[in-house]
Amino acid sequence: MAIVINGSGTVTGLAVGGLPDGTVDSGTLATNSVDSAELIDGAVDDSHMASISGRKNMVINGAMQVAQRGTSATGINTDSSATELYRTVDRFLFGGNDAGVWTMTQDSDSPVGFGSSMKLDCTTAKSSLDAGSYLYVLNRIEAQDLQQLGYGTSSPQAITLSFWVKSPKTGTHYAELYHGDSSGSTKRKNSYAYTVSAANTWEKKSMTFAGDTGVNAIVNDNGYGLMLMWYLAAGSNLQGGTHTNDNWHNTEANRTPNQVNCADSTSNNFYLTGVQLELGSTATDFEHRSYGEELALCHRYYQRVGTSGADYNMNMTGAYASSGSTFYDNVKFVTTMRAPPTVSIFNTSEHRLGNPSASHTYIHSMRLESTCGSSGLGYYRYNYTADAEL
Repeated sequence: MAIVINGSGTVTGLAVGGLPDGTVDSGTLATNSVDSAELIDGAVDDSHMASISGRKNMVINGAMQVAQRGTSATGINTDSSATELYRTVDRFLFGGNDAGVWTMTQDSDSPVGFGSSMKLDCTTAKSSLDAGSYLYVLNRIEAQDLQQLGYGTSSPQAITLSFWVKSPKTGTHYAELYHGDSSGSTKRKNSYAYTVSAANTWEKKSMTFAGDTGVNAIVNDNGYGLMLMWYLAAGSNLQGGTHTNDNWHNTEANRTPNQVNCADSTSNNFYLTGVQLELGSTATDFEHRSYGEELALCHRYYQRVGTSGADYNMNMTGAYASSGSTFYDNVKFVTTMRAPPTVSIFNTSEHRLGNPSASHTYIHSMRLESTCGSSGLGYYRYNYTADAEL
């Protein structure tokens, strides 16, 4: 059908999607020619606005840029006991039980558009998993940053998770949402099966999770409201049931049926990057933030001031004190932390003033104490880490 412009100003003969890309641009439309009166209800929704509405990614350090703890951690032994620790890249925790020994690194192997990834290298294999075996990557998101989701109400918001993955195993893998504020001895979770089509090849995955209408909202506090999980292996305790994508439940056996075992060979390397969690049912382009922005966001949960290299003995305090007296110093953190942190003092050296210890910690600062060895002008130098992770 021909396109007809009628005398009334209407256009007929034009199907939805009938104009090629670029036909209508800023030069085609007069100023103020399109306003709310020209748009039908629903023509512009969250998925259309996501790319222009400011910060959209609820995940911090999704591009694996920041690694304050170091770029490599070796000998992560899940065979000796269950372990869950932040190892290299900030905000991403590696955990497991009876699933081999691993090295975790911040790696440069990454898809186009990214500079870093998290690499998990199996150094001692677990070819036959026990019932209680599991292996996963975790990311916990602070509850007060998730109030817009409306969980626990009659109209919770859908969210979409997208990421780049490179797995040594083809077949079924799982990503999961874990509702940290849900009630009961087993929390509510929503797992989603995705398929890796080609081994050792970067593939982008996305999945949409309906909001949880269960009895519990996400509490407006500084605990974790949601946990994101990526499974690398799972024993029968997590695989023995049945599974439906995008289904909130609390049955352990239904979490990961047919999950592949990425721990079955020392040749296995698993990579993850480009992690984004956003409102709506559409996965939009990854929101790239500068290294400085990501580092500042990470500092709320963990900060390391000084290293054993060029920044050795970065902090220094001096005072005149008498022998045997106690010297106090208040030190402000880089930024306000999520909670009073656990502080570790390292690379200490002193003259007259003794090496310091953190006697009190607050969200803004810590109080250091040291005992003077002899009277006179003295000082101490030190570095520290402050950990307030979820």
